Amino acid sequence: MKNSKKLLVSMLTGLVLAVSLPILVQASDLTDKCDNCHGKNGNSEDDKVPSIAGFSAVTLEDIIESYKSGDRPADKYKPKDGEETDMLEISKKLSDDNVKKVAEHYSAQKFIPHKQEFDAKLAKKGAKVHKKRCEKCHSDNGSNADDDAAILAGQWRGYLKRQMDLIVSGERNVPKKMRKKIKKLKDGDVEALIEFYASQQ
Repeated sequence: MKNSKKLLVSMLTGLVLAVSLPILVQASDLTDKCDNCHGKNGNSEDDKVPSIAGFSAVTLEDIIESYKSGDRPADKYKPKDGEETDMLEISKKLSDDNVKKVAEHYSAQKFIPHKQEFDAKLAKKGAKVHKKRCEKCHSDNGSNADDDAAILAGQWRGYLKRQMDLIVSGERNVPKKMRKKIKKLKDGDVEALIEFYASQQ
């Protein structure tokens, strides 16, 4: 009887592993593909591509859904030794379950701010603009993932500039409260904000 129970437990354990293993492999394959563009564990090595490590799972899911819906424009990108694609194409291929897996994976990684040159004088001005216009939703100088907003502090300047251009021009949809804040920015404020976030290293 004991041997029968052991055999049954063994068979059930084997069955669970057999079912689970493909799921684990698929999740790993998925994030490996994301790493091709976003860098190992989501820390980008290209200033056109954002680091997504350490973003909250909620933020990552929202970002992917905004690509799926077309609310967020997607630039074509060709990683080294890879094929050209964009986030619109990628997001449409992801199931809801895959989106959750990707979000959970990258939210568990550590965001590493990028070392990059910046204009200290302009960054100082940007700090004031951030405090007045952005700190409420992007706290701790734009570094707090718990806000369920993108991490801005330490992001690549090239990526920040591209996104700010899209937001200011209206090509990228953003929440109404953010749109109101953007409209209140004066000449030079956007450039100052970008330098401020780039300076957060």
